[in-house]
This record gives sequence, C-alpha cells and structure tokens, in this order.
Amino acid sequence: MKEIDPETAERVARGGGPGPSRLMSRQLSVYYSNCVMAATSPRDISLYFGRYVPTPDDKGGQQLSELYERQIYMTIEQAKDLARMLNQTIMDLEKGTGPKKAT
Repeated sequence: MKEIDPETAERVARGGGPGPSRLMSRQLSVYYSNCVMAATSPRDISLYFGRYVPTPDDKGGQQLSELYERQIYMTIEQAKDLARMLNQTIMDLEKGTGPKKAT
C-alpha cells in the first residue's frame, strides 16, 4: 500500500482529500425518520423516509400510519456503499468502538 505524505494526510483529515470535497449545505435541514421503504428500477434505488403519525381508524379511534415525506434516489453502486457504511457503523457502535453515547 502506498504511503501518504504528511501534507496529503493533513488535507485528507480536514476533508480536502484527493477525491471530491465534502461540503455541507447552509440550508441543510434535519429530518427524523422512523420508517423507510425501498423501491427499485433496473438502474436505481429509491428510498422513501417517513415517520409514524396518528390517523383515525374505522371505529372512531386512532391508529398509527406510515407517512412518507422524503425520497432519495441513488445508483446501485451508491446503495451498496451506503449499506456497507451503515453496517460498519452499526457494528462499531455495538462493539463500543464508535462515537461515544451522550451521558
């Protein structure tokens, strides 16, 4: 494996690596989702993110229903990378090697 020179290592650590930079939009909004649904085409995967909301049922009471409000499209390759990243993050958290939980 090729060694990275210290200047490149520092730039990568700051987020300015040899690949595309990572920037966060100033208009980024947070959305909490506790349900997700996936749909596929031959080339893409679409993830629908939603939350459970109370809705009236047939008997005049209430029930919980899934309300999908956000949709994200990605390529199959991006979906594979996302699945790999999520699996690794979950394993690290379960082992206690991930980010520390707030106390």
